[in-house]
Amino acid sequence: MNTPVLNDNLRAATEALCNLLAKEDQVVASKAKIGLFFQNPEATKLFEEVNAYGEELRNKHLAGMPPTEEEISKFDTLRENVVKNDAARGFLEARQTIDELLNTINHYLGMSIDLGRAPTPEEIEEARQRAMSAQTSCSCGGSCDKESCDCDGNCDHGHDHDHKDGGCGCGNH
Repeated sequence: MNTPVLNDNLRAATEALCNLLAKEDQVVASKAKIGLFFQNPEATKLFEEVNAYGEELRNKHLAGMPPTEEEISKFDTLRENVVKNDAARGFLEARQTIDELLNTINHYLGMSIDLGRAPTPEEIEEARQRAMSAQTSCSCGGSCDKESCDCDGNCDHGHDHDHKDGGCGCGNH
């Protein structure tokens, strides 16, 4: 895939944003936490263990074999060990901070393209609320329509819904 060439104005604005982002207090603090994590062999080992075991359970689940209570308990213990470790917890918090910052910037960029102008903070918050609402949807995913829905108006969560205006109208999206 070729990287699109930015005109001089977009390149300058992008560079300015990147320089601001790199100097942002949250980013600097997060990078420091990430650095401490990678310098801590105990923390990185804990993190690798929980990720490897989680992947093992995921693959087992994808193969149609649900994890046993013992396996779930082992995973929970590994995860708790990560959270108890200051460096590992700091790493997780730092990644979350950076991810949230990048997601917010991406929301602004995407909405700017959609709207033809920079969105207001209120518009960003409304879009974020809609996205969060869609994540707590019924089993149909909040996107079922009359033609392709196979939920027969009943979600796994026990609430009835219809397909008003072509979409799921259960109110949980």
